[in-house]
Amino acid sequence: MPRLKPKKRARLPDRAFAYVDSRGRRRLPVHDKAHVRNALARFNQVAFDDDAARERARKRLLNAAKKYRIVPVGFITGQLRAEQRHATAGRLVIELGRNPAPGELEQRLRTVLRDPTLAVLHWSDASGAFLDSTGKPVPLPAERDRQGVTYLERRGRPITALVHDPTLLADPALAETVLDAVRFVVEKDRLHGQIQATSTDAAALPTGFVALLMTDIEDSTVLLRRLGDRYGGLLNDVRGVLRAAVSRAGGREIDARADELFAVFERAAAAIEAAVAIQRELGNRTWTDDLEVRIRVGIHSGRPTLTDAGYIGLAVHTTARVCSAAHGGQIVVSAATRAAVGASASTGIRFRDLGRHRLAGLPDAEALFQIQAQGLRVKFPRPRIGRRSVSRRQSDDRMRPEAGQLELPSA
Repeated sequence: MPRLKPKKRARLPDRAFAYVDSRGRRRLPVHDKAHVRNALARFNQVAFDDDAARERARKRLLNAAKKYRIVPVGFITGQLRAEQRHATAGRLVIELGRNPAPGELEQRLRTVLRDPTLAVLHWSDASGAFLDSTGKPVPLPAERDRQGVTYLERRGRPITALVHDPTLLADPALAETVLDAVRFVVEKDRLHGQIQATSTDAAALPTGFVALLMTDIEDSTVLLRRLGDRYGGLLNDVRGVLRAAVSRAGGREIDARADELFAVFERAAAAIEAAVAIQRELGNRTWTDDLEVRIRVGIHSGRPTLTDAGYIGLAVHTTARVCSAAHGGQIVVSAATRAAVGASASTGIRFRDLGRHRLAGLPDAEALFQIQAQGLRVKFPRPRIGRRSVSRRQSDDRMRPEAGQLELPSA
């Protein structure tokens, strides 16, 4: 179907569109047969002002289809499915509105959503894992397990994970209703002390010399522009991969804001293990709309200061700068992390010397290394530092950052 040119679109009267919203924006042109077919296919992608507006647009579209002798079988089938989803959401609101007793949330969700395998897990910082209703740590499913994981967060931090049939919450409207209902119950139960998992507890985090890992989604603004409201689903999928990898490697999630995730590990080798798992799994995924979703990963080892609000200090700042220097799909680590790993790196892990670079806000040039492993992309452009790297002649008298030969910085 040829795209409707702006001048021609402007000349069309309002009645040539199935929907005109409250701001005067005209959607779903139906002035010819081709555009009616297109409007039938795109109807469920439109955000309507309210249910009444949706119903008026639906009737206009059906009348246009009748005019051009189009039998909209697929459209009618889709509407029936949408009604079924709304009915499911209605049953959910009724069930959860009955003030379920502690532990009943999971069973009621299984009944209403007709998924006997559904599990409700609650995050515990004390355990560094998600717990089931009995307080037992439960690992998140891997990609091969063919289960979906949907997260509820508070201020960027996980509080609950729903493990379910991956097709269950494919509809954004139903997913939003389910999550809102579950959030209401979870928050209420937390206020009454009925959930065994604790909120973020800084005292449970490791201290001393640790490995900090930070991730960031490359070109997230482009992805947001292309996906619109669907970006939230993609972000949830990405965070699911990150959290599962961090948890399996024994790490602790510290914070998740916008497109970034911050985690801590007691061992640098474990942080690299998690990073490799992240890049492998994301690299093997096929994303909707043929999107390319790539993650930058940066790792630095040091001695951050632990406060009630989490970690602070130069080590945290350095981790962010190392992450920023990476490209999507790449893992970059600092010299401190390279030295901390020493000979304890997993089999197949290699360190490629990227040279010394001045990173914004840091007093000294930092030696950077790229992690190489099977299944990971090898070639990348120069580090994203915005400044020239430091030549060998300009560098100080420190030896090259090989195991056992580097003097560790204090941060």
